[in-house]
Amino acid sequence: MSTKKTAGKKLIRSLDTTGFYTDYDRAGSLFAALIRSPAPAGKVLNISIPDLPADYVLYTAKDIPGDKILKIGDFESKIFGFDDISYAGEPLGILIGPDESVITELLEKVSIDLDVKNLESALHNVITNQNKQEEAENFTEVLEQINDMPSLDTVISESGIEENPNITLASREVKYGLYQNKSVAEADKELFNDKSLITSNTWKQSLESPKWKETEGAFAYMEGSNLHIYVPTKWTSLTQKLLSQVLSIKSENIYIHKTKVSGTYPTGLWRTSIIAAQAALAAYLSKKPIKLVLTQKEQDYYLKPGVQTQINYQSALDAQGHLSALKVLIDIDVGCGNPFVQEITDRITIAACNFYKPKNLYIHTNTHTSKNPPTTISLKVVDSQSFFAIENEIQKICNITQQLPDEVRLLNCQQDKKNKDQAFPFEIEAENFDKLLESVIKNADFNRKYASFHMEAIDRTEKDSKPFFALPLRGIGLASGYVVSGYKGSTAFPYDQKIEVTLNTDDKLVIHSPKPSEVIQEIWKKTATEILQIQKQNVIINSDFNIDELPENPEELNSSIGVMNELIKKCCQEIQKKRFHQALPITSKKSLPRSTKAKWDKENFTGDPFITKSTAATIVEVQLDTYTYSEKINGIWMAVDCGEIFDEAAAIRTIKLEIQQELGMLVKGKTVSCDSIKINFINSNNKSGQIGGLVHNTLPAAFASALSLALTKQVTELPCTESQLFQLIKDRTNNQQGENK
Repeated sequence: MSTKKTAGKKLIRSLDTTGFYTDYDRAGSLFAALIRSPAPAGKVLNISIPDLPADYVLYTAKDIPGDKILKIGDFESKIFGFDDISYAGEPLGILIGPDESVITELLEKVSIDLDVKNLESALHNVITNQNKQEEAENFTEVLEQINDMPSLDTVISESGIEENPNITLASREVKYGLYQNKSVAEADKELFNDKSLITSNTWKQSLESPKWKETEGAFAYMEGSNLHIYVPTKWTSLTQKLLSQVLSIKSENIYIHKTKVSGTYPTGLWRTSIIAAQAALAAYLSKKPIKLVLTQKEQDYYLKPGVQTQINYQSALDAQGHLSALKVLIDIDVGCGNPFVQEITDRITIAACNFYKPKNLYIHTNTHTSKNPPTTISLKVVDSQSFFAIENEIQKICNITQQLPDEVRLLNCQQDKKNKDQAFPFEIEAENFDKLLESVIKNADFNRKYASFHMEAIDRTEKDSKPFFALPLRGIGLASGYVVSGYKGSTAFPYDQKIEVTLNTDDKLVIHSPKPSEVIQEIWKKTATEILQIQKQNVIINSDFNIDELPENPEELNSSIGVMNELIKKCCQEIQKKRFHQALPITSKKSLPRSTKAKWDKENFTGDPFITKSTAATIVEVQLDTYTYSEKINGIWMAVDCGEIFDEAAAIRTIKLEIQQELGMLVKGKTVSCDSIKINFINSNNKSGQIGGLVHNTLPAAFASALSLALTKQVTELPCTESQLFQLIKDRTNNQQGENK
């Protein structure tokens, strides 16, 4: 083979995904574990392990031959912590060796020396704070505070004590109606008065990673001068660049083997690249195969999916159930850092009112740092917390007005005619929303059950009624939402999806793209065969790319049916026009036209923010055992509008799989069972849209609403716990007894 051909082959990388990284192994492999900071702040002076056996090695930031920091835009994250610590649990080094049990023992012996001079400073702060109190409290309390101080190994640095970790990274404010012409205080005074029905709630929802999934990690080894690494990355270009920069080796000497991501919602994205760099560093320096597998505890605490969000709603209603005002305050905690803060801020803000158009609207979103671990983003469900909050808020409004949930939703989807001269900030139309609600309500017999369960709940809460009895508590809830393909105002990703399609002389059609899910692959092939009239087996998806041409965006963006399938369709139509007028092969390249983003005013944050969207309405019927406080779902019904349906059976399988995975995230530490799942697609002329994420954007809110009806007490936070449910009933009982007295 010539040198030129060999060089060309070395520059090609496959983005195909095969197996799990834990499946791979080589002779002489060593185990690895991360050394983590025991303190939330401080300055690292030295890390050591006394009496370290000969076959075991500790690597830290000092051993990194290249860049010690990952940079994404203005965001920076250390490969291994050095100097000032960012958060408790920050990786400070990696320990490798042949015996996993010995590594576990050695982790207990790690000595982390922080700046000892700051012990005096920490002591000074305790005493100073004590002196500031109005009256001298007894000396025992001072001693308790001193005893609670960290040891010399974990003493918090003076800078860490004085530094405020709560720094605003991004914010967004939306004003509509009276809020545009008056101050917030003036508008509040006029809108939230005694003449209106007023409700106020704070909602929290977070993702819990299923315990059955493979934890994050990587397997790496050197083969001559080449690095091979098996890792569940969904952002290959970022991982490739980072490994090259950290190890100071050429990209052509790095071979990334993409492995499967277990679970519906990935927890890594950019953090997976950091883990890959940590494992690769150990393999590069030791010249041994290295397997780094995070423990379940590490996964649960340091790699939680999504961000912590708290959403407060204050709603004012007129007698008919119209939202005369909606005031939304959103607090987003991204931990010690996140490279996508503006994307997260914007998407959660936009989804805060779903399809609904209150007469007056004020939204203020504040995104800030904390001493929690860094966070990432799930492109499918970045706005799921907003749907959970607004749909539960709507359900509470239904309870107050005693109107049916579908009536209140349809009532508030239309813009107030009095405000016709002032466009609503977000042009998110609920096309076919009435059909969606009608379909799912009919299939679930929702209105009859809702009225029945509601009346039973009222009877149960009457005076002298006992809350604990043998019959299970029952409830039913409705929620709606959407998922999008492409946010036009993104600052994190350009969403400039593009595709290349080639028809060769042997009638083989090659689609050059990272491979999406099996379902979407089948849809792409079906689209191509129908236009070009070729056999399905002749359609090939080629995921091989030159290193210099790896897609810059995460591969997850290429999994969109709505955008990518439309581009494939246009490519095939162009080839079909040319194929009988010019010789094969014929190549067509398409990307999103600029006009696609024209309806969104990025500067003023108004208009149509999304390229395509799919919508869904979900109903959940739940029962709660009054002895064990264990939940059971009697039925789940979904109505979906995702435009043109290419393979209904495959779409149903996908949704049912997501439902089963979602059932493992509703209640902490267990999976809720369900007897029946029914899914219906409505006929629609809308553009094709993705279905992944519709379950997570609707099912949790429907579940919480159903549980609230069963308990006759609002569930404001998910995932829930059995002790939480017990406390809700206890609180409700205490309140009722107080009213009786």
